[in-house]
Amino acid sequence: MELEGRIHLVMPAMSGVSQRTGNPWMSQEYVLAYYWFPNQTQASYVVMRVFGEDRIKNFGLQPNDEVKVRFHAEAHENNGRWYNELRIDGVTFVGASAGKNQQPAQQSAADAAVTLAQSAAPAQAEITPEQRAALEKLNLMGEQAANGDSNGSEGELPF
Repeated sequence: MELEGRIHLVMPAMSGVSQRTGNPWMSQEYVLAYYWFPNQTQASYVVMRVFGEDRIKNFGLQPNDEVKVRFHAEAHENNGRWYNELRIDGVTFVGASAGKNQQPAQQSAADAAVTLAQSAAPAQAEITPEQRAALEKLNLMGEQAANGDSNGSEGELPF
């Protein structure tokens, strides 16, 4: 599926280590503003996630980037309720952002971490501690579901 819009907000990157495999993981969420109809005056918003440090760096999404995102939807069940997640598979920069370099130069891991921290810094001030805790818990749940992990807290939701 594809959706075209503007990156409204870049959420802080979240990372951790898989309890099952011991491998590090990273994910980042983006709020995309889009319009369904040409005469629509108010944007609709959707949250989408990029999973994987290399993909986060390669996409290089920043606030106000005009993009067409290719994504897929995933769903998981928890205590009889179903939850959706939209995962970004690819990004094409459009409009004013079309000239943006889509293949950034290779960076060292330390430089990449600094770049990610700097790009996430403005977004950190825009969410409350409660929202951050909820996002971190959701991210952990999603990472556990993707890896088949279970730590006995499947019934706990952050909201």
